[in-house]
Amino acid sequence: MIALPPVVKKRRRRRPAGWLSRREYAVKRRCDEWGVPYENVSRAKVFNRDGWVCQLCGQPIDRVIRFPKPLSKSLDHIVPLSHGPGTPGHVFSNCQAAHLGCNSSKGNRV
Repeated sequence: MIALPPVVKKRRRRRPAGWLSRREYAVKRRCDEWGVPYENVSRAKVFNRDGWVCQLCGQPIDRVIRFPKPLSKSLDHIVPLSHGPGTPGHVFSNCQAAHLGCNSSKGNRV
């Protein structure tokens, strides 16, 4: 009989305080570039608040479809960041759920 080595559990690394994902870092950089306020917004809370329904077309958003597809989930800014200072910026009340295709066709319009 062959003896197997004991199973060693790997310790998960904890992310340091203030750590941002690539996506959030890109949004924060754009906020700094346009001079608008930034707060860390939970994408899950936005999608749950909107009931997983696209706020632009009114159709349901499928949770399984992934990024490059037009019907995948996307976070839309009601007032775009590119409108510059004086706009709400990247805050919870200025974000809404949308399909990627709907969000792309909206562009930087209100």
